[in-house]
Amino acid sequence: MSHWTDSHAHLHNCDDAALSAALASAQANGVHRILNVATSLSSSKTVVGQCAANPCLMGAAGISPFDVSDAPPSWEDELSPVLADPRVVAVGETGIDATNPSYPNISLQIEFFKKHLALAGRLDKPVIVHSRGCEKQALDLCVSSHVRRAVFHCYTGDAATLKAIADAGYFVSLSGIVTFAKSPLVSLAACAPLDLLLIETDTPYLAPAPHRGKPNRPAWVVLVGRRIAEIRKMDEEEFAAAVERNFDRAFRVG
Repeated sequence: MSHWTDSHAHLHNCDDAALSAALASAQANGVHRILNVATSLSSSKTVVGQCAANPCLMGAAGISPFDVSDAPPSWEDELSPVLADPRVVAVGETGIDATNPSYPNISLQIEFFKKHLALAGRLDKPVIVHSRGCEKQALDLCVSSHVRRAVFHCYTGDAATLKAIADAGYFVSLSGIVTFAKSPLVSLAACAPLDLLLIETDTPYLAPAPHRGKPNRPAWVVLVGRRIAEIRKMDEEEFAAAVERNFDRAFRVG
C-alpha cells in the first residue's frame, strides 16, 4: 500500500470521537500524516491540542482571510506562542480572496496576510496560502516579503501563474476538484512540476468523486493522488513517493 500525506485538512471542529474515526479511516487507507490547518485564533489553539494527542497530526496556525474581521487586536501576541510550538510546522492558512463581495474587505485581508508573512519570516516556517481569485497578487506579496517557503493550497489559478509560483520555488497543492468531471485542474495536474506538487483534501470541503457533495475526510486524499498519477501516466507508488518527498521538503519534516 502506498503511503500518502494529506497536506491540508480542517479537523478543529471534530470532537474526540469524530477525530478518532477520521484518523482511523485515514490510516486504514494508507494516509499516515495529516496537516491539520487552523483558520482562526481559537482553532489554532485547538489544533495544537489535537496534534499533541495524535502523533499522525501536524499543525498549521493562522487566521484565514474569511476570519480576519473577527480577530482581536491582540491576535499577533496570542498567535506567536502557538506558532512557536514544535508541533506547528506552518503559518496559515492565510491569504486573500476577492471572489465574493460578502467576504471581509480585501485591504484588511492583505494587512493580515502581510503580517502572517512577516511572522513566517521571523520563525522560518512555511506559509500556507489561500489565493482564490488572487493568485498572482498573493504570489507577488510572498515574493516582495522575501518568503522562502510557501504552499499555494487548493490551487485553482491558471497555468501561467502556476509556472510563476514554481519559478519562485513555492509549492502548489491540488485538491479533490481534480477528480470532478470536466475538471479545469486536469491540465494543471499534468504540467505542474513534480518536485513542487502536493495533494490535499481541504476536509471537510471539496470531497472527490465519487463522494462529491459529502463531507470530505482525509482518507480520500488517496483518490486525489490516484487521479493525478493517472493524469500524469505515473505509477501510483512512484507518484505517492514523490509527493511524500515534497511534503518533507516543504515543511522540513520526515
